[in-house]
Amino acid sequence: MKRQGIFFLLVILCLVSATVPAEGQEERWLVSYSVVDMTTKQLVFEQDYETGRTISNAPMFAGAEYNITVTLDIGLSAPYANLSLWVNLNHADSIDRYWEIHTVSLNLTDDYNPNIPTFNFWQIEGRYVISTFGRVPSDLTMVDLGNVVLHFPINHVTLQLRGPDNSLLDEVKLTIIDSEIDSYNFFLGEREADLLEYEEVGVDPAFTDVFENYISLAKSQAERGFIQTAKTILEPLEIEIPPIQTGPTLADQYFLPAVGGLGLLVVLLGVLFFKARGRIAFTSMVIEDQIRELEGLTMRAARTDKNLGERLQEINKRLKDMEGI
Repeated sequence: MKRQGIFFLLVILCLVSATVPAEGQEERWLVSYSVVDMTTKQLVFEQDYETGRTISNAPMFAGAEYNITVTLDIGLSAPYANLSLWVNLNHADSIDRYWEIHTVSLNLTDDYNPNIPTFNFWQIEGRYVISTFGRVPSDLTMVDLGNVVLHFPINHVTLQLRGPDNSLLDEVKLTIIDSEIDSYNFFLGEREADLLEYEEVGVDPAFTDVFENYISLAKSQAERGFIQTAKTILEPLEIEIPPIQTGPTLADQYFLPAVGGLGLLVVLLGVLFFKARGRIAFTSMVIEDQIRELEGLTMRAARTDKNLGERLQEINKRLKDMEGI
């Protein structure tokens, strides 16, 4: 019994020494990984913790199938310790398995089955390359409230390495979005670039303040999952010829009511966190107030800038269309 106790104590000490990082360093077992889209064969993402290199070519989408290849570095042998890899993806339709072991010296247990989402192997010192295949759940980024669907980017735990006692040794987290979020990100990037350009060329500060407030409003909606609302705010904001400041600012003439109304709107939308149905009703009420504010602003602005008036009229129409959410 004493010999058995000493033996198991040595196994535990081996595991501890293998998992405790040096001071100031983060211990990694999964030292690198790459993500390839199984449909396009495109490299989507690559991370190498040893060199510090990160390559990001495209976002990862809910419903898509990916091949994730990891490099596992086992720094110390504990021959009787059983480790396991887990993948948190659905089975891919385009391939008949979850796993492919590229390094044949990986000491697999007898129950290894490449067609189930986890497998076990013995802790033998070495470096091993392993691929896993899977499909991201199509509804991962969505929350269905019945009368509206919210969309959120998800930092998804995709792969985990676990020890003999099921303790977490390392994991891979990947950010997942959907097509609605990707479309919103595109419009957000366009509008933020426009704002930067307006500030550089001397567009009237009151106009840029209103423009920035609309961007902030869209962001606040997106953070709460109202991606379609955020897109509707951003999409029509493209102004080809914004007003350049040549005299009294537009704030003195037209825009102060709009800035105040938008600022209040951004604050009030914080209430939307509390209840889904109340959140939607409150959004509709606020949009109605903004429509009335914009109608007066549009008529006044059109007198001095026809293009600006037309764009504000288009935004007003989009807000009216949104009112039925």
